[in-house]
Order: sequence, then C-alpha cells, then structure tokens
Amino acid sequence: MKFKWLPVLLIFWTAGLLLAVLYAASNKAKHFDPQNVLHQSALSLSFDTVFIEALSKHNLELAGSVIHFQRSDCFCQTVAQSHINSVEMLAEKHQLNNVTVTLDDPSILKAFVPSVPAVAVIDKFGKLNYFGPYSSGMFCTEGDGLVEPFIEKSQLARTGATVISQSQGCYCNLTSV
Repeated sequence: MKFKWLPVLLIFWTAGLLLAVLYAASNKAKHFDPQNVLHQSALSLSFDTVFIEALSKHNLELAGSVIHFQRSDCFCQTVAQSHINSVEMLAEKHQLNNVTVTLDDPSILKAFVPSVPAVAVIDKFGKLNYFGPYSSGMFCTEGDGLVEPFIEKSQLARTGATVISQSQGCYCNLTSV
C-alpha cells in the first residue's frame, strides 16, 4: 500500500523542483544591452564602419571571420560553451575563420560590446553581417540561436548589419564592470 504513493510523490517533487529552477532562472535573466548603449550606437548609419575600424585596431583577421567575444570570469560563458562550440563548427563548415577576443582588460571594444558572450559575423568582403548575443534565453542553447542564419548566409551580399541589442538571457554585462 505504501508504494502506491511513491510515484505520485516523485511526480510532485520533480514538478516542484522544476518550477523552482524556472523561477530562479527567470529572475536571473539579464538584458544584453542594459544601458542601451549598443542600441543607440547601432542607430548610426556609420556604426558598421566604426565597429570594423575598432576591431581592426586589434590586428584581427576580419574578412570572412566569426569574432567570438568572451570574458574569462563569466559564468554564462560556461553555460553557453556547447552552443559556442556548435557556432564555431558551423563557421568552419562555411569556411569562415573563428577569432576569439577576450575582454578581460580595459579595451576600446567595451564601448561596443555591452555583454558577453557575444559574436560578430564579418563576410568575406569585410562587411559586418551580424553583431549581438549568440542566443536569447537563460541557457543559451542551440535551439535559441540568433547567429546561425547569418553564418549560413555569410556568402550573400548584404546592405547593412543586423545588430541585436534587445535580448534577455544569461549574459555578463561589461558596462557595469
């Protein structure tokens, strides 16, 4: 008679645990651009050019590259690592170079990169196609990816970049550092 209640209790315990995790996760979601600095900058018609010029000052190979922005003490970097790895593999599949930029030290790039992990896709002509977070949502999973379509279509000519600044998820804000 005792064992009839065990499956029911297990279901309630699991449901309670799941609700607690989801509640905690929803309270931890951060805005990618909490002070709207990137959002305001991206409204400028010269944003793409200024951003590429700032990157080129760091002697990076830009044309045909996916630039991965990170910070070594960012827990969200660890959470998103499997997604970042899949983005790197997708870039290689489309013959794009993967370049990692670590933003631990003060840098001019912090003026452009409000949070990490972040990514930029630059086509073979040196034009910015995409800049923003890898994904939205708390766990930065592949299913929530924002960048993949821009890597897959990186060979197509574009007239301007897509800059995503209004996203919520697991991000480490650099503007408050």
